[in-house]
Amino acid sequence: MLTYILAIAFSILLSAVYAFQNAGDIYVRFLVFERVFPQGVWEALLFSAGVLLMWIFSIFASLEGRAKYKSIIKEKDLKIAGLEEEKKSLLSAFNNLSPSPAGISAPVAPVQDEPRLNPAAEPASEDKKETMSV
Repeated sequence: MLTYILAIAFSILLSAVYAFQNAGDIYVRFLVFERVFPQGVWEALLFSAGVLLMWIFSIFASLEGRAKYKSIIKEKDLKIAGLEEEKKSLLSAFNNLSPSPAGISAPVAPVQDEPRLNPAAEPASEDKKETMSV
């Protein structure tokens, strides 16, 4: 912000120097406006009006950008809310399928032992243990 203020102050200073160096009068006519101004003052006024006009346009452009991003954020928020509702419904459906604390449970598949990679590595039976210890 400080650099912006310094740039404006510097441009005003340059405009004032230009206005004093170009003191010749000119006749200005615009629509119903007619006046005699020193050339430097007139050009400094035109420059200032241009700066002000572009500043106003930049404000409207930034507001337009903000509105665009606000609508995108609103769409994303609605999508998030819909996904959260879907998550809740899936979790409630999952909880309805899980066993209840009253002891009534859904049929469960039998648990199988983990498969062994080497069938020769089975534990020794009682016969083999006795012969090994003697």
